[in-house]
Amino acid sequence: MNQPHRLIVAAGCALCASAWADAPLVSETADAIGAGHCQVEAAYSRQRANGQPDGRSTDALLSCGVAASTQAALGTTRSRSSGLSTQAARVAGKTNLVAAQDGNAGWGLRYGVEALKLPGTSWRSETFEILGVYSRELAPGVLMHANLGHSQSRSQSRSNKQGTTLWSLGVETTGTFFSAADFFGDDRSRPWLSGGVGCNFGGGLSANASLAWQFDKPRVRSLSIGAKLDF
Repeated sequence: MNQPHRLIVAAGCALCASAWADAPLVSETADAIGAGHCQVEAAYSRQRANGQPDGRSTDALLSCGVAASTQAALGTTRSRSSGLSTQAARVAGKTNLVAAQDGNAGWGLRYGVEALKLPGTSWRSETFEILGVYSRELAPGVLMHANLGHSQSRSQSRSNKQGTTLWSLGVETTGTFFSAADFFGDDRSRPWLSGGVGCNFGGGLSANASLAWQFDKPRVRSLSIGAKLDF
């Protein structure tokens, strides 16, 4: 894989990971949007690797609560570097099995499929993912989250490779001003570290900003800004 293309894929992986959760948090939470309620998120990200051209990504996600403590989501990501563009479209769901409340831990499942369009190719179904999610209140206004799951891609199947193990640990604060920190990755590459802050403006509107670094060579860094509207 050439370096510009590698930057697109690596940065896209970080952005897709964070796109499922409420940014700036990367780790998924053991809760679900209530039935009849929705939220839309949008983000812009800029990625850089030492000695490589910058990459840019835009992301949008619509999530709505349905029934039985379950939410459904549709998302899209477009990443670009050195004139090369990668697009991804996702369909996902999350089911909360046990609510995290009254000091008790919460459990749930996140699952989804993704289609990918690489430069010079047509759209193709690429990835299936399932993830176990855990959340617990550490102190008033402070939550921790842990994720562990499996991802299987079409390209891995063709090369007879095993799937990818996904993992994440995160901590977030809640309130008008909030923050989050995450350590996440998989068993095929070096892990990522991210941190971010945000603000709730009222009326369901919030904004956030975050930084993420991958412990790889060349090291990839990603700066993102985003907004969310609950309705």
